[in-house]
This record gives sequence, structure tokens and C-alpha cells, in this order.
Amino acid sequence: MKMIAVTKRGKGKLRGVEDHLIKDLKNTTISLRRLGKKYGVSYQAIFLFCQGKGIKRPKKEHTETCSICRDLLEIAKQKHSDFISSRTIQKQLKIKPPIFRYHISILRRKGLISKRFGKLRSVKVEQAYQIYLKRRLPVSTIGWKVGLNNFGATLRQHKASGWDFPAPLFIYDGDARRARAKVTKKKRKGSL
Repeated sequence: MKMIAVTKRGKGKLRGVEDHLIKDLKNTTISLRRLGKKYGVSYQAIFLFCQGKGIKRPKKEHTETCSICRDLLEIAKQKHSDFISSRTIQKQLKIKPPIFRYHISILRRKGLISKRFGKLRSVKVEQAYQIYLKRRLPVSTIGWKVGLNNFGATLRQHKASGWDFPAPLFIYDGDARRARAKVTKKKRKGSL
């Protein structure tokens, strides 16, 4: 193959390898710097050639090549993944907040994860949601167990902003609760 390098002013041409170069530019995601080394010219020359011919390069699919994005997608596939806090995800993947925000924004923009995945910031609220989704307890008891003053208000706030979570497993029935309270009160009096 005969190669002629492009001069700084751009007046020279890549002759003899033009067909191969066009094929590489259109079909591969090899960087311009590597292509420049392959054809013995600078990457600026390759760039000018690409601009002059109007060649559109294929883009690398970030989500397929990035290990962090793949790990985030795996976590997002879990049941009730919207209720996992961003701090837990960062700790699990051992990444810092700016890196986490960068990758999560890419995935949200492409629509691969829900808008609410990674939005929950409090670990206590995450723990409360885990209990809420798995056990049959009143909301006030759940809040008390994890150290939240008003978990019910958090639930109402998230529901108003569009979070989708199931109805509580605990059914509020005043008559049944009063009957149980009487029985336990009698048991306490009998044991004293």
C-alpha cells in the first residue's frame, strides 16, 4: 500500500488507502489516534479526512462496555429495586458519588432503568421500605424500629410524587385491635 501523509494545511491526500480507511471509519469504533498510527498519519489528518468526506462514525455503546453500568443494570433488575438507597448501591459497587451519578444519568437518559432507581438517599428509609414490603407491621412501628420519626409522612410524600409501592400488609382494623388489646391487658393483670 502506498501512503501519502496529509500536510498540516490539509492540502495532501490519503491515496491508495482511501477505500480501506473509509471502510475502517464506517464499520469500526477504533479511535482516530489508532487509525492514524495504522495508516502512518496523524489523528488530526484522519479527522479532517472524515470531516471532508462527511463520514458518520458508529458510536461505542457505553452500557455494553462499561462494567459499572452492567452492575447497575443487574441491581435494577431486582425486585423493588427503586427502594434501594443510592448509598447502598455505591457501597455495594465500591464507587464514589460523582461516578455513580454519571453512570446512573446515562442509564436514565437511555431509559434502561426507572427514573426512581437510585433516588432514595436515606439508608433508614430503605430499611423501613424493606420491612414494609416483607412484614406485616403497622407503619408507625416500622418507623420506630428503624429510627424514623414519621415514616407515614414519607410514604404519603413518595406516593404523591408517583412512587409505585403495594398497599401495606398490615390491615388497620380498629375493632380487632381493641379486642387483642383487651386480651393482652387481662393476661397482664392475671400474671401480676
